[in-house]
Amino acid sequence: MRIIAILLIICSFLVVTCEIPVGLEPVSGVEGKITFHGNWQADIKAAAIIALDELDLENPAANLVTYSNLINPGTNEAEYFIQLLPGQYYLAAVGITVDPGFFAVKIDSFLSAETIPIVIIDNDLRNLTTPINIKSQEITVADREIVF
Repeated sequence: MRIIAILLIICSFLVVTCEIPVGLEPVSGVEGKITFHGNWQADIKAAAIIALDELDLENPAANLVTYSNLINPGTNEAEYFIQLLPGQYYLAAVGITVDPGFFAVKIDSFLSAETIPIVIIDNDLRNLTTPINIKSQEITVADREIVF
């Protein structure tokens, strides 16, 4: 009986002193599926979805916020995710014209020079010109289809 009383006291103490774990706060961003039709162009070494805070099709590098995971050439379909703060963004599917490893290592240099080695491969101008509104702690879905 004494052992049971001691165990109850210990369990009571643990319940009172233990904090309930707090999970990670939900993130905001955009996710989707990008589908490629046709043959990849030889000069495209990878593809990605980029998020821009302003749309300037002449120089998207000037307004680049971030980009998705890189997609290997020859891929027919891939999923992507970009974590973003709440706000308004423009998304563009782009082809990267340099080696993906070099791109990742030199991204800061490309950004400071405002010359990123990318080409826009989005076929639908509405995808480029329609902003996406990201709300706090919500994931927006935006699928893309690219025809080479």
